[in-house]
Amino acid sequence: MTEVFLIVLPLVLLVALGQVIAKTGWLAANDWTGLEKLSFRILIPALIIRSIAHSDMTLKTSGLYVATMLLAFTVVGILTMILRIALPKQALGNPPLSSMFQAVTRWNALITLPVAAQLFGPSGLTTITIAMAFLIPFINIINIAALATMLAGRFSVWKVLKTIALNPLIIASVLGLALNIGKIPIPAPMDTTLEMTGRAALAVGLLCVGAGFNMRRLFYLNWKIIWAVAIKAIVAPALVFFLAQSFGLAPMETLCAMLVVATPTATNGYIIARQMGGDAELYAIILNWQLVIAIFAFPVMIAIVQG
Repeated sequence: MTEVFLIVLPLVLLVALGQVIAKTGWLAANDWTGLEKLSFRILIPALIIRSIAHSDMTLKTSGLYVATMLLAFTVVGILTMILRIALPKQALGNPPLSSMFQAVTRWNALITLPVAAQLFGPSGLTTITIAMAFLIPFINIINIAALATMLAGRFSVWKVLKTIALNPLIIASVLGLALNIGKIPIPAPMDTTLEMTGRAALAVGLLCVGAGFNMRRLFYLNWKIIWAVAIKAIVAPALVFFLAQSFGLAPMETLCAMLVVATPTATNGYIIARQMGGDAELYAIILNWQLVIAIFAFPVMIAIVQG
């Protein structure tokens, strides 16, 4: 277990460094906004394009791996939506339920990518980017559908769908898939440029995650928060582990899939919650709790799969 913690420790230190830089004011809030945009619009897309273009995307090698995560996200989403039937609206209104749904079905690839890279190197990065290529569109669609049902009339469907279509990560996934399926080689100079650009995404992403952490939100805790955190850290990875054993996935695919579904929710869900009438503050609190719990949950998952 000590070796596992040493693997995760550099990533935790990067997150902590981001928090220190933000709290001391070494970088202004506008600077962090610029870094987040750079990471979201340039660095991660470069990583996605190159990784997917060079990966083995055949159904035989990737189909069951992707299906495992799709099933897991679908199940935890359904479990959360069942609360609408089980509880009266006085106990759980639609705005908080919508944020809980987002919190258990979204994931922040900025966290998962460096963890996979630390564990498995380039193979780990490729395995996560394959997940991103299929999960990002799926997760956005099911979240829009769920929030549209619960928060009807509070947003423009066209505007949200347009935002999804213009998502740099989705565009990068499509480009990577096109290069892969079309067997189109990337010229060596361009390939090196993409590799260097994508490499920067890992550290910058974790620094931004640390900068966005708010310790004060940890003073709030109720059953809604516990539900969303437990689903992420316990239920979803346990379900993936069971499915992976049933499907005969390799240890690397099993662990990467577990990390994906257990990764803290994505920060863009907070913006969507505000735009669509959800409980944005509840979403932010859940996000911060998931970040803290992940520090302990990830090493446990790594130890279980790798022994």
